[in-house]
Amino acid sequence: MEMARHSKNRKSVVSEARLQHSLQDSFWDALLILGLDETGCLGSLMICLGFGICFGMQLLFCWVVYASFLDADPKYDLEYLKEWRVMYGHSVLYYDGASGASLVSKVCEGTSFDQDWWNNNLLGEIGDYLQPLFGPAFPNVGVGVVLSSLAISVWLCHVAAELQDVGRLGVALYRLPRGETLVARTREGERTFQSISGLRLAVQSLALLCRVAVAVLLGMSGALWLCKTRDTTEIFLNAVALDFVLEVDNVLFRVLAPRRMLLQMQSIQPLDLGTRKMWHGVDAQSVLKLVALVVTVCLFVSTTLQSNADEARQARDMLCGGNRDFVYGTHPTLGPMFVMETTNFSMSTSSSIMPGMQPLVTEVIFSFQKDQVAHEMWRSSIDGVGDVAVKRARDLQDLQAWLSQSDTEAPEETGMGSRSYGTHCQDRGADFWEADWLWPTVRALTNQSVTDCEKARPFCDRRDLPLIRMLCPESCGCMSPTSGLYADNGCRQQCQGEDFFQSQLNASECEDLQVSDARREAWKRWWSGFYDYNVFWWGTANPMMVFADEGAEGNCSFVSSAIWIAEHVCRHDERRPASMFCPVTCGCTGPSSSDLWCPRAC
Repeated sequence: MEMARHSKNRKSVVSEARLQHSLQDSFWDALLILGLDETGCLGSLMICLGFGICFGMQLLFCWVVYASFLDADPKYDLEYLKEWRVMYGHSVLYYDGASGASLVSKVCEGTSFDQDWWNNNLLGEIGDYLQPLFGPAFPNVGVGVVLSSLAISVWLCHVAAELQDVGRLGVALYRLPRGETLVARTREGERTFQSISGLRLAVQSLALLCRVAVAVLLGMSGALWLCKTRDTTEIFLNAVALDFVLEVDNVLFRVLAPRRMLLQMQSIQPLDLGTRKMWHGVDAQSVLKLVALVVTVCLFVSTTLQSNADEARQARDMLCGGNRDFVYGTHPTLGPMFVMETTNFSMSTSSSIMPGMQPLVTEVIFSFQKDQVAHEMWRSSIDGVGDVAVKRARDLQDLQAWLSQSDTEAPEETGMGSRSYGTHCQDRGADFWEADWLWPTVRALTNQSVTDCEKARPFCDRRDLPLIRMLCPESCGCMSPTSGLYADNGCRQQCQGEDFFQSQLNASECEDLQVSDARREAWKRWWSGFYDYNVFWWGTANPMMVFADEGAEGNCSFVSSAIWIAEHVCRHDERRPASMFCPVTCGCTGPSSSDLWCPRAC
């Protein structure tokens, strides 16, 4: 009973299946009927011609792939990318003045509109290829690697199917009895190979070897081509093209073979392959083919595809890695090198447009009309902005002259016909010619919080807003030498000859600041302005910055504590000196003192 159960179980697990192979509609399989009476001499000639065309086309494709498509992509030449970054990417000659960024920052951070065609082609291709398919958790599993792996797997399945057909046909032919080639009619429209001659078997064997060689070459070249392809859209197209090349034999046969030959091929009954043992419905060959497919794909991925992805990463790092935000220059005759930090490229910021101005500039750009210009001023009303005016330059030279004026030169222009902003030594409201030109600018620069000089007071000490001091010299303290104003850019220097300014000089005592001095608040304001003005250049550990940051609680003894401190705070350029608070320490009592920033009493 136990043996019977074992036999029964074994029977349910292991079974046998008889297999057959049907001829395909292809010139490769049509070689089997070459020279038969029913084929005819012209039919045999057509088979030979079709076989030669198919064989030649597939070999030619293999050669084209090996000769042209498997070379290294010149876009990924690391040495060239390195030279480009040195010669162009960080060179001051290619500095982007509009954005304040280096060329390499513009290329790597910008869109296709900001890049040269090859930059856009390369970075776009790399970005799509290396884009993580499963997010940050698997950063090295990119879209390109996965797509290529899938395409290679499908392509190798097509090649395996071709090799399987070759193997099945070979086994079926070798199982036929030897002798004269005999094709018997079993019934109407059906033919069966009864035997095969040695010559026909030899010719067919040679053809099968050629077919195997072509399939292997196509498989290798096609898989390598897919591995080398980094354009994600091209991966799909190349995979389809490969399948087309593999199927060219079938397509040509259906197009070129005579109708009689097609019917003759279809009438031949399947060839016997014998029996094959199955275990749970699976035979050993299926398992071996699966293992071979997985191993082959893994070999291509590990040896070629992964290195292709590594080359893409190296190219991206060479072009866009490291610090991109600086430019350099070398002296053309002496040789020393200079570097300058730049901003990170962004379309929302511009080195030529002050922060806050871009929305206003955008509105003007899309609203400007030539016929609205009158008396060298374009005026309009813009929703959300109000009345706006923009000065029209006569020509490029005039525009460049306006733009080249410094914030210390512009306030001095007051004459009719000059490049004047219409500012003088008094606060300006909304009732002068240039008001609609300047006040909308101030509102844009201060986030719409300043509409008049009273509201402008909190912004008077900002170094980057000289226009406010131009419009509001009285409110900001430009008209008083003792106001404590530190930033002097934007203040009209000619106003220092006005009676009010001079009376302040005459009324000031020639004494250094004391503990309970009336000038204490102005002193603190001066040092607060000093801190904000110099925070970009001086480190926070600098003694002057520390003194200012702690509220300037000391007096002029701090100024005299070091010669370099006195030389810095007592000097007048675009900043007002501390000589009105420390006239003695600053040397106002000496023979070389300047009467401009020293009390008259000195």
